Amino acid sequence: MSNTQTAVPVLIVGAGPTGLMLASELKRHGVVCRVVEKMPVPSDKSKALALHARTLEILENCGVVNKFLEVGNPAYGASLYHAGKRIVHLSIAELESPYPFALMVPQEVTEKILYDQFISAGGTVERGVELLKLTQNNESVEVVLKTADGKEESVTAQWLVGCDGAHSTVRKALNLHFEGSAFEEQFGLADVDVESEIPDDEISTFFHEDGVLVFFPFGKKRFRIIADLASDKVQGTAPTIEEMQTFAEQRGPKGIKLSNPRWLAWFKIHARSVSQYRVGRVFLGGDSAHIHSPIGGQGMNTGLQDVYNLAWKLALVCRGAADPKLLDSYNDERHPVGQELLKGTTLATKVATLRNPIALQVRNRVMSFLSQQDVFINRMRKVGTMLAVNYRNSAIVGEYREAAEITLKQSDDTERPNLPAWIEFARGPLPGDRAPDAVLLDQDLNPVQVYEAIRGISHNLLLFDGKPTEEGYRNLETLAWSIGEQFGGLINCHLILSCEKIPTGLRFPGKVFLDPDMAVHQTYAANSECQYLIRPDGYIGFRSQPAKLAPLENHLVKIFSKLKVQI
Repeated sequence: MSNTQTAVPVLIVGAGPTGLMLASELKRHGVVCRVVEKMPVPSDKSKALALHARTLEILENCGVVNKFLEVGNPAYGASLYHAGKRIVHLSIAELESPYPFALMVPQEVTEKILYDQFISAGGTVERGVELLKLTQNNESVEVVLKTADGKEESVTAQWLVGCDGAHSTVRKALNLHFEGSAFEEQFGLADVDVESEIPDDEISTFFHEDGVLVFFPFGKKRFRIIADLASDKVQGTAPTIEEMQTFAEQRGPKGIKLSNPRWLAWFKIHARSVSQYRVGRVFLGGDSAHIHSPIGGQGMNTGLQDVYNLAWKLALVCRGAADPKLLDSYNDERHPVGQELLKGTTLATKVATLRNPIALQVRNRVMSFLSQQDVFINRMRKVGTMLAVNYRNSAIVGEYREAAEITLKQSDDTERPNLPAWIEFARGPLPGDRAPDAVLLDQDLNPVQVYEAIRGISHNLLLFDGKPTEEGYRNLETLAWSIGEQFGGLINCHLILSCEKIPTGLRFPGKVFLDPDMAVHQTYAANSECQYLIRPDGYIGFRSQPAKLAPLENHLVKIFSKLKVQI
């Protein structure tokens, strides 16, 4: 046994979807990282399936979404059935997203795509490597690894991220309790071919007095089936295809036939989480920080979004462009998301697995009634697709708005909002919200999605003119030039004009887009001059009405370590 000493900026423990996502993102941001994984080979099990709309938007920004679209099966909604009748239908085809569906992709395929992305960027994954020891101080994290050939290696990392799953070695080394409990029921899982009229393009759930039966469509009549069962009735290490056939006949549609099983398993559902996602220089992401019911298919999505939130912040710190205190916002923003998800999925699972006949009737009637209410349905669409996730309570988001009474005073300032514009802005996307997508026109009048315009690793400042005035153009030009001088490539400036052609004499230091029908202005409630700062993760970091430099600079010092940064 020998001991070698190496150093690395970021050490990632775990090479599942969460670890590979973080590794790819750090690579994209220009940060050197090392990835180690205890398992000698990747898993060949389908495990997590659904990629929701918000995750697909993120994968688009990462430049890899098309790989998933090529192999995935879209589900455009969900239906709930009882006693042979559909009692609820939820369509997400109307979702305000480029991806109005849940994409069914087996987890081993997701891992392969993310792995290939990381490798193509020059990364490597070291398999068969186990974390033995972890200590840290104010300057670094010291770990001891056991390599695949049995040797011990001492590693010094500036930062360490545990993405090593529900049985996380990193979490245990930090002495963090995985608080929570397990559900009493056991659940049977089968990946099988299905002969039935069950649709291939939505998730189908069948309620029955004996339990619930859920079908997730892989496409081409292949499904993931999940059924619950009292724990004392479970036999063997995995259900047989005959047992799953019995569940399907008892609870599902008539005439159903299952065949060609590729994976059969019993599993228990746990609802657990840690009290904090950061301890000093060590972070937790994905299942190492939280596990919950698979209902809704949001577990893997949450892990991917955890590290997407962390990556840009960690990159700024590693590049010297941000103070390490920025990293506090990772826990502040993501821990509440994980807690809400845990509560919501626990409640949904308890409701779905009700067996009391009276409770079943009440549940079905309430759900049928709520499914007819537009407000409820719209909320469920956003929650289920994770578009509702926001960071409105974060300390690193903010806004500037003048007092309402100022809008009523006479002024020569053409960029000051009137009262209707002030009220409309209050109803627009808020700091901490996901930036909405919309269609712009470039200078050649070609359509460009907002998401395409802001794609990359930088912050993006969207400057809206509200209404075309020379004074407004000069103000926005001056603001953009100042931001460019202070922050260089860290912030890209975009001017969005409510006119049909570029004004002559415009000297804007960034991209200029046209919005002649005001569609994008309306999406961002920009009826008068305003600005939106979009973070690298696609969330609104700051907004103001009108667009003023001083309030923006006051916000930016919360993010960046100093002005006059050039990277």
